[in-house]
Amino acid sequence: MALGDLPTRGRHGELAEYGARYGWTLAIVLVAFGIIALRLWQIQVIEGERYYRAATENIIRQVEVSAPRGRILDRYGVALAENRPSFDVYMVPHIFRRHADEEAYALLKRYMNLSEAELARIRGMVESNRGEVLLRRDVPRLEVARLEEDRLRLPGIEVRATAHRHYPLHHVGGHAVGFVAEVGRDELRNLRAYGYRSGDRVGRMGLESAFEEVLHGSPGLDRVVVDARGNRQGESQTRFLIGEYQRIEPVAGRDVVSTLDADLMVIIDEAMRRYAAGAVVAVDPRDGSVRGLYSKPHFNPNAWSGRLSAMEKMRSDNDPFKPMLDKSVNAYFPGSVYKIVGTWAALHDGIYEPHDEVDCPGYYHFGGRRWRCHKRGGHGDVDAYTSMALSCDVYFYKLAEEMGMDRMAEFARRFGFGERTGLPINHESAGRIPDTEWYRQYGPDGYTRGMDLNSVLGQGDTLTTPLQVAMAYAAIANGGDLYYPRMVEEIRNQSGDVVFAYEPRVRKKVGIDAESLEVLRRGLWMGVEDDIGTASRLRLDHAEVAGKTGTAQVAKLGAVRVANSDKEIRLRDHAWFAAYAPYDDPELVLVVFLEHAGHGGAEAAPVAMEIFDRYLTRKQGFDALEVRLGSAPLERAGEAP
Repeated sequence: MALGDLPTRGRHGELAEYGARYGWTLAIVLVAFGIIALRLWQIQVIEGERYYRAATENIIRQVEVSAPRGRILDRYGVALAENRPSFDVYMVPHIFRRHADEEAYALLKRYMNLSEAELARIRGMVESNRGEVLLRRDVPRLEVARLEEDRLRLPGIEVRATAHRHYPLHHVGGHAVGFVAEVGRDELRNLRAYGYRSGDRVGRMGLESAFEEVLHGSPGLDRVVVDARGNRQGESQTRFLIGEYQRIEPVAGRDVVSTLDADLMVIIDEAMRRYAAGAVVAVDPRDGSVRGLYSKPHFNPNAWSGRLSAMEKMRSDNDPFKPMLDKSVNAYFPGSVYKIVGTWAALHDGIYEPHDEVDCPGYYHFGGRRWRCHKRGGHGDVDAYTSMALSCDVYFYKLAEEMGMDRMAEFARRFGFGERTGLPINHESAGRIPDTEWYRQYGPDGYTRGMDLNSVLGQGDTLTTPLQVAMAYAAIANGGDLYYPRMVEEIRNQSGDVVFAYEPRVRKKVGIDAESLEVLRRGLWMGVEDDIGTASRLRLDHAEVAGKTGTAQVAKLGAVRVANSDKEIRLRDHAWFAAYAPYDDPELVLVVFLEHAGHGGAEAAPVAMEIFDRYLTRKQGFDALEVRLGSAPLERAGEAP
């Protein structure tokens, strides 16, 4: 077949095909537009009234849902800080202003027991045009019931269920655990980028502050439908306008498992019942874990985390012993508990051998004056062991004269004095270990040799914290390891899984030789267990304790000695006792500091020995905690139920 003989489609055939296609396309478009037109007619005509009411009578409001704050637990899982259900009252000012009248103000005043000043503050909020304001936290259930009952006459007022911080042990361990308070306006400028909003709570002290980022969590979001007066609508109306996407769940904060022992802290609190001010530190010398951190006067974190009354705030501000100051990490004159430094320095440098004796007639002549020993009649011949047990001042006067301040300061720093221990809470003090250069720079009269004699006794310008003393004595108990104080064992998520574990860390080796270590240990043992010891009358039947009493003068001695009981309180001596037990296998170091309480042997040592007695038997302590918590007997790790 030739090329010209191939069949061809005619013009009329092509037009017919295109016409058919155009008809089908036009039909599809017309059907689609018809469906749209029918739906618009249905929405605007048949259901128009319904949608009009929904649009004009309802508002979709987004409400931030606070994340539950992580708990703070003791080493056995006892809650030191937890959350309890509570109710907060909020107001949407523009709704209240538009629909409320004087009757609504009167109802608010009556139901919430408002003062005239508080009511005036609320009137100011109403005029502020702010999106939403918090009227009151932690409202009692009776007030909640009244507000809910009359909610139709209180437009823009909403009660929300939330979680409020609760501290089951109340004041016990308050400085260590801390409290929470509303974020300040200046703080909010920096914290807003991290998800914080006005009205949020942040940690203000202790573990609550140090582990804020861990405990805080992330807020969620709740989308709710309310009418023009702020009343929430039902579930069907909410689904109709919003659909299924109504709520984003908050992410709860993580739990902080501390090294603290709630039983021990209760025992400490009860042992301190007779004293107005002081501190107790309890440390495990085997790994540096802090088992108890206690300061007095105490405060109730439940009050400071809630609606703090003006009366309680004024009482705290006017208390001369400063309840909000953590005395466990504040620096004071250490007195004779500091004598471990002089003993080690003299033995290390060969100034004294352990059994070299010094005669103590009750005084020491130096620089044209008489330096007193605390025992007027003297101790007679004393050596390195008995000088510690008897706390003989003359022995230390003599070694200080021969050694000098600078060399003693070196050994003090080896024990960690004059430096922060590394505790993560409450802005601990570094204390002060003066040397000759320090006196030349800061002393009003420069340096004189007599300052050596004051320094060796933990007087003059020497300052240490109870925590520093505890860590130094822990190094003696464990053979020379100076640990960082460990406050937290691990971080857990809400499922109980360990997210991060904090291992013990050795800060440094103090470098004490075996002979000096044995002299220190034996001298401390004699201080309690030997009949000559300053705390021998307090010996326990079931455990041997090694310890040192201390009495720190806070005012210069005059020519005539005055009994502590006859002095003004602010001029009375500080009482100290530092010890560890059991002697052969130490598991607890205790430092008791009593502010302006008198002599260490008469005041601080009995407190410490009561704590040792109850802690080591571990019977009365459990009972004490259960009474405080009002709970059934508690199970501990490693115990049979």
